[in-house]
Amino acid sequence: MLYDLANTVYAATLTYLLTPFAKQELGDLRAFGLVSLASMVLAGLLVPVLGAFADQTARAGRYLTIATLLCIGAIAGLGLDAGGNVLLLCFFVANVTYNTGLLFYNMLLPSVATAGREGRLSGIGTGLGYIGTLAVLSTLMPLDVAERTRFPLAALLFLATAAPCLLWVRDRRAPRTGSSAQAVRDAVADLRRTLRELPRHRAMAWFLLGNFCLLDVINTAILYFADFTRSVFAANARDGTLVWLGTTLHGDDGLLTLVMHLGVLLNTLALVFGIAQGVWADRAPLAVLRASGVALALALGLGAWFGGNNTLGYAAALGVCGAFGLAGVQTAGRKVVVLLAPPDRVGSYFGLYGITAKLSVLGSAVYGFVEFHAGAKPAMLAQGVQLLLGLGCLAMVRIPASASPPAATAER
Repeated sequence: MLYDLANTVYAATLTYLLTPFAKQELGDLRAFGLVSLASMVLAGLLVPVLGAFADQTARAGRYLTIATLLCIGAIAGLGLDAGGNVLLLCFFVANVTYNTGLLFYNMLLPSVATAGREGRLSGIGTGLGYIGTLAVLSTLMPLDVAERTRFPLAALLFLATAAPCLLWVRDRRAPRTGSSAQAVRDAVADLRRTLRELPRHRAMAWFLLGNFCLLDVINTAILYFADFTRSVFAANARDGTLVWLGTTLHGDDGLLTLVMHLGVLLNTLALVFGIAQGVWADRAPLAVLRASGVALALALGLGAWFGGNNTLGYAAALGVCGAFGLAGVQTAGRKVVVLLAPPDRVGSYFGLYGITAKLSVLGSAVYGFVEFHAGAKPAMLAQGVQLLLGLGCLAMVRIPASASPPAATAER
């Protein structure tokens, strides 16, 4: 659960610290969006092989430690005063290692959860993980230090929250026999087998496509939340019409206050929703995913409608609909993989699941270019296309009766 917290420390660092800082350093977010896309494509290409390899060696905990430490070093490097190219390089390395680390972390779920309770544990971890964002908002953003100094501090916070998992959680599966070289060959063969079999596993194929689309929207929203909020309310802050909870906010300081308050609201509600949805996800994970997709669609539409016009409406759209969708997709997705994947090949299918998470950054590249040419609202509304496609794919998913959790047969 603490590693889930570490995950959101990283996500909050990108959202609230790095994206505004990168826009300031680079001038616009086009290069930043392309680097985000490239890093996730590389991670997406790596995770299936790494997942199959970890199945062979049963050393997911060790690989998680290596990936996490590399990511922490790259986060600290974001604070170097060495130009925009170094900033983009550190972001690239951090994003690749963070997302490959998530594969190994997800693979440890069956080692720490009893059968039938994976969704509940996943939900608790997802919910408590949002404390990581609250920690960044409450400790790092208010600090009266240079912006570059915040990145090494974020790296230390990541290390502190990830350390218990790295030290004490181990993959409980028995390793398969053979040398490391043989394990690599077997991993590649296992991946090919999984890909060949995927068309016959229609439920898994539709789920992976739908998950890709939903996560594309989530990853874009997470990355650009702070920049979007600043953009749509910038004119209000200049004109003295930015009112939040009866207080008029002015200038950049006012925008920063609004972003911090909305971030606290969003992540507090996501914490509550994540814990509550865990129990629901054990019984009806597909229902959680579908409801989360609808909630994300409402968040996009209402966020664009109220953005720049009504701070309370904007807060309600993000805090209720956005938080529900954000927590639900992450909580239920892992449970669906556990239900649909053969027990001895969980890592292989989590590798494919990882592809949907890693390659779901087309939206971030689209956002960067649309925002540059047409503005923030069209850029965010453009995410609605893949969201509707994702909901259509999820409508095609059926969980087999033999894999259904208790009381989940109504989803068939």
